[in-house]
Amino acid sequence: MTTTELMVIVGGGALGYWLVAVMLPSLRQGKASAPPPLPQAQAPGQMWHEVLGISADATREQIEAAYRAKKAEYDPARVANMAPEVGEFIRHRNEELDLAFDAALRDLEWLRPRGREF
Repeated sequence: MTTTELMVIVGGGALGYWLVAVMLPSLRQGKASAPPPLPQAQAPGQMWHEVLGISADATREQIEAAYRAKKAEYDPARVANMAPEVGEFIRHRNEELDLAFDAALRDLEWLRPRGREF
C-alpha cells in the first residue's frame, strides 16, 4: 500500500466521521417540532389574523379573501397623487399585509394534519 492510498483511506474515514458526527445532528435539528418563526415586521403583539382582520382559525379561502380585500383597500394607485408620507404609509402597510399573509399560510401548512414522520 502506498502513502497516497493510505492518505485517501484516512481522509475518507475522517470525512465520513465528520458527516455522521456533525452534519447528521444538524440536519435532524432542522426537523424540530416547533413551528417556523413568524416574520417580525409587524407591530409587537400583533398577529397575522389581527393584521388581516379575521379569526385565527380561518380557512385558506377566508385568509385569501381577507388578504385581497385589504390589498385593494391599501392600493398604492389610490394615493398616487397624495403626499409622500401617505405613499410611505401605504408601502409599509402592504409589506405588513404580505408578511401576515405569508405567516397565515405557514401556520396553515404547519397545522395541517399529516401522517406520522420518522
